[in-house]
Parts: sequence; structure tokens; C-alpha cells
Amino acid sequence: MTDLKEKNILDTRDAIGMSLEQLTFDTELNGVPPAYMPTITTVAAEKEEPEEPSLEDPLKPQAKRKVRRRIISMELPVFLIFLSLMLAGPVMLNQELYQTCVAVYNYTERECEPLRGIIPKTDEAKAIEKHIQPYVARITMTYSILHNVWPGILVLFIGPWSDKFGRRPVLLVSFTAYFTGHMIMATLVYFSKALTLNPWFYLLGGIPSTLVGGGCAMTTIMFCYISDISDMENKAKRMFFVDVAMGLGVVLGNVVSSYLLKQTNVTTVCLTSATLVLIGLLYIYFFVDESLDVEKSSVSLKAKSFFDIRLIRDLVNTCVAKRPNYGRAIIGCTISVFMVTSFIMHGEHGIFYLFLRTRFNVTLQQFTYYNATVITIKMTGCALTFVVFRKLFSLPYAVIAMMGFAGSFMDHLARGLADSFWQMYMACGLGIMSGITTPMLQAILSTAVPSNELGKVYSLASCTQTLSPLISAPLYTYVYNRTLNFNPGLFNFISTGLFVECFCAMFVINVFQRRVAKRSKDAETEKGAMEKLEKAET
Repeated sequence: MTDLKEKNILDTRDAIGMSLEQLTFDTELNGVPPAYMPTITTVAAEKEEPEEPSLEDPLKPQAKRKVRRRIISMELPVFLIFLSLMLAGPVMLNQELYQTCVAVYNYTERECEPLRGIIPKTDEAKAIEKHIQPYVARITMTYSILHNVWPGILVLFIGPWSDKFGRRPVLLVSFTAYFTGHMIMATLVYFSKALTLNPWFYLLGGIPSTLVGGGCAMTTIMFCYISDISDMENKAKRMFFVDVAMGLGVVLGNVVSSYLLKQTNVTTVCLTSATLVLIGLLYIYFFVDESLDVEKSSVSLKAKSFFDIRLIRDLVNTCVAKRPNYGRAIIGCTISVFMVTSFIMHGEHGIFYLFLRTRFNVTLQQFTYYNATVITIKMTGCALTFVVFRKLFSLPYAVIAMMGFAGSFMDHLARGLADSFWQMYMACGLGIMSGITTPMLQAILSTAVPSNELGKVYSLASCTQTLSPLISAPLYTYVYNRTLNFNPGLFNFISTGLFVECFCAMFVINVFQRRVAKRSKDAETEKGAMEKLEKAET
């Protein structure tokens, strides 16, 4: 078995981190710290001659170091935002079904009531839903596309901009936009019964978050923030904790949403979600400090610097820069895996609940219980996998990610073959380790580049993830609508094949990292032999 030292070197920045342009040597061929690691002399010089950024050169690095007042964990606002999204998400999908039934196809309220998901469907309601589901699937597909095209473009600017001006402003704007969107949704639902609104109007609730980058920008900056405040050894652990906070929010949101809907109404659910986002916004405003050392700048300077094309040029140069030890290839493979997993997630998002209702006649409560169980199992598996295989055996990130993708493959294969609802639970048991893939991918990416370039690389990764629904949402919707009458779960086999590609990409990364580890080990052995020879000669 490879010794512990060799395993640890697979996931260090020294192995795959710096580009050739950043790596320099002195006259004795000893490594000199790269530009992004200031020496004592450099810091002193910066303090003596502070420089202000200008409109002519918004990418010019800041000189003055800011004294941080506080850095408090981001897990609470992450939990709150995902709790709010899961409270409103399934409820609004049922509201779209009901509103389509009433406002578009002109059925009576009594006939459409089972479509709210609170009570089981009658035979009559099953026939009605099968008739209207393709219409609702088109709405969810359109929402997915609209919510990803503009954010996919915007995130290319947000990442580099946040490297320059800080992470905190992006987080504040994102939470404000989500709060506004929930309030718009609550207003539309409140008036929908009296005005018989077409369900396409519900897309208006997603406009505020879409305009500021949506979940793409928010999650990108969240992980950049966590990377900023974590040292190299703790990056994977901190990102794991953030993923746990997301999972807890999703689990609790799924469990509570159906109960809250039964006791109240859709408007109250939307207002509750808005309140949760508001609490998260206030927490960030009062308790979370900026994670980077940035100079205070005017609002006009920040706004004028946002769409500077040099940000994109700098981003591209960073992501395609030639790096030693297969660094560029590792970054490319990791981003491709991010893109494929996002392709699967967004493709299934709009049709998975419809699939469960059609195949197994589940209610909203059954669906939320299922979601909560799946996420709990995956969180438990993620924690056990992290502790056993990373902490105890110190396996490389890529190997652990391969195990996760093998679990995802078995999970989706079993979903496609399931004939009874209990088999869906069995499928998630087979994929118990699938939840570990995201924190491992984020850890691989964060160790591949310096901290001052992380926002740029994350932005490119988020852009590819965000634009993938342009293909996946229409593809999965088309396949689902075409197979609705004879095998509505056929789309699961598309996901199964794509997870094979992800496994292969992680295998390639693992090969690269092991070559680097072997090369480093051989260099250390040779260096030790030379030192012994020199001592013997003296």
C-alpha cells in the first residue's frame, strides 16, 4: 500500500497548483514564492506605498490590507436558503399542476383538487394529470432554461469581480433577490384564485434571483468564501460541512413543506420561505465579514468595473494557463465532471416528481418523505465515507469521488428498473456514497489553483454547469413526454450512462495524481541519496 506521505501529496497544491508563469527559481534553482504569496519585504513596501485602484485599471491588485473584524461560519445562511427553497419548490410544482388544470384546461376545482398533492389521486384525477403533465413539463423546462442562461453568462464576471472587490457584496445581493422573488411568488399565488392566472405567470417569481446570477452565483461565491477562510488541510472538511448544511436544509424543507401546506396554504408557505431568506440576509449583514483583504471602493467604481472585458480575458488566461504536473488537465477534467453532473441534475429536476406521480401515484407528503430519506441516507454515507476513507485511510480525493460515482450509477440504474415505490428507497441505499462527489470535486479544484485565482476557475465551472440545462432540460423533457405512456422512467438510463463518463474522468485524474506522487517520491529518494553521497565525500 502506498505510504501516507505519498497519499497526502496527491491532494496538495504543490503537486498540481502553480502555473509555469507563477513558478520561478533563484540562481541555485531553489523555488521562489510565486507572486500571489507576498514576502515580508513586499508587504512592507505595500504598506509604505499604498496604491488606489483606478477606472483605467480595475484589475490592478489592492495594496492596503484590511483588518478583519469578524469571520463567522456560513453554514447557517446556507441552511436557511436551502430550507426556504425546499419549502416552496415542491409546493409550487403542485400549484402549477392545479393552476394549469383550472386556468388552462378549465376543469372544475373539485376535479383538480387532487393535483395539489395533499390527497391521493382518483382515477379521474390520474387521467386529467396525464393529460396536463406535458404542459407543466414545458413550464418547468422554460424556467430551468431562463434561470440558467443569463446566470451562466453573469457568473463569468462575478467570480473575477469578487476576487477583486470581495465575496460579501455578492452574497448580500443574492439573498436580497431570493427574498424579493419569494414575496412576488406569494403575491401571485394570493391573487391567482380570484384572477385565474395562467401558471406561466409564476415564472416572474424567479426573475430577481435570475438577474443577479441565481443559485449559480450564490453557491460559487459561498464555496469561494469557504476556501478563502480555510487552510489547505481543512478545505475538504469545511466544504463537507457546507454540503451538510445544504443537505439538512433540503431534508427539513421536504419534511415540513407538506405539513405546512396542509395546515395553511400556498401563500403562507411562500411567505415562510421569504422570512427564512430574510433571516439569512440579516445574519450575513451583521455577522459575516469579508473574507478577502480588499480596499474600500466607491459603488460607482465597483459597478463600472463589473462588466470590464478584461475580467473575462483574465479568467480565460487563468483557466487555460499551462501548469506543471498535469494541472491544466486536472482542472479541465474536474470542470467537465461538474458540467455532466449539472446536466443530469437539471435534466431530472423538472420531471422527477412528475415521474413518481405517474409511475407510483405518490402524494406530495410521500414525495417529501422520500426526498428527506434519500438526502439523509446520502448525508450519512457522505460522512462515513469521508471519515473512513479520507481521515482513516487518507485516500486521494479522486479515488473517493470514483466511489461516489459508482454509487450514483447503481442508484439511477435501480431507479430505471423500479416497479414499486419501495424499490426507489432500495435504489438510494445502493447510492449511499454518491453524496461525497461534490465536496471531493470542490476540494480537487481548490487545491489545483492559488487562492487569488479560485474565483475565476469556479466561475468557469459554474458557467458550464449553468448552461448545461440548455440541452439537458429539453432532452429529458422530450424523452419523458415521449415515453410517458409506456415507460416514464426511461430517462434514468440516460443519467446512468453519463455517470459512467464521470467515473472515467475521475479515473484519469487519479492516474495523473499518482504519476505526480511517484515523481515526487523518486525526486525525494534521489535527493536523499545525493545528500548521503555528499556527506560521505566530506
